[in-house]
Amino acid sequence: MFYLGDCLEGMKELDDKSIDLVVTSPPYNLDIKYSKYKDKKPREQYLGWLQDVFLECKRILMDDGHLFVNMGYSNADPWIAMDVAMTLRNDWILQNHINWVKSIHVNNKTSGHFKPINSKRYLCPTWEHLFHFTQNGNIEVDRLSVGVPYEYYKENLRHSKSLDKIKPNLRDKGNCWFIPYETRQSKLERGKHPATFPIKLVEDCIKLTGKESGVVLDPFMGTGTTAVAAVNLKWDYIGYDIDEDYVTFSENRTKGMLHKFFN
Repeated sequence: MFYLGDCLEGMKELDDKSIDLVVTSPPYNLDIKYSKYKDKKPREQYLGWLQDVFLECKRILMDDGHLFVNMGYSNADPWIAMDVAMTLRNDWILQNHINWVKSIHVNNKTSGHFKPINSKRYLCPTWEHLFHFTQNGNIEVDRLSVGVPYEYYKENLRHSKSLDKIKPNLRDKGNCWFIPYETRQSKLERGKHPATFPIKLVEDCIKLTGKESGVVLDPFMGTGTTAVAAVNLKWDYIGYDIDEDYVTFSENRTKGMLHKFFN
């Protein structure tokens, strides 16, 4: 379900402990050009506002729930993401700090995409923060749900002396997630939004909960990426945005998917 309006006011209508998961990418306060929202608040005002938003998320989140916050930064303002994380420190436990790697060069090969910059001082940012907060820091996650194959699985299998010691061909992929940035989307695919994130990023967050179904909420839904991931994994979703164009785009984006699933 999508709602047009301020997320703080909207979430006040929700019951305590009614949401399984919150996945969101709030405005970065880097003067990004949105159509309605002004992304350049005074620093303390911006941080206080997000603190209020995530306090409301804490109220509606189940005791075993998860909060994933994607934050970028700029070379001119490298502290912004860390300032946001520090603002949440008094109310949440930072259980995992994940790096979303958009592009990387390994063994003479570049994989992925990023937004290049023209600078004689700075390197191109090729990753962003993904903060994983929980209520107490002791919430289990299903690491193998987003696992990766062992490199030497067949060799280990050949030398194993006991079948009960053979593990599935999956291991924890760690806290660096390589998910290419979707820079080649057309406006029909991402709407008029200047800062979208990949569907897979949200899907991996949902899978980590270990739940087959639930409700995921995004206070800053934008073009509905969190909702798309929810539909893909047969979860329910709630999203808020103050921009009517984004809400309409998100509704149209998910309508066809839901029709496909239920017809």
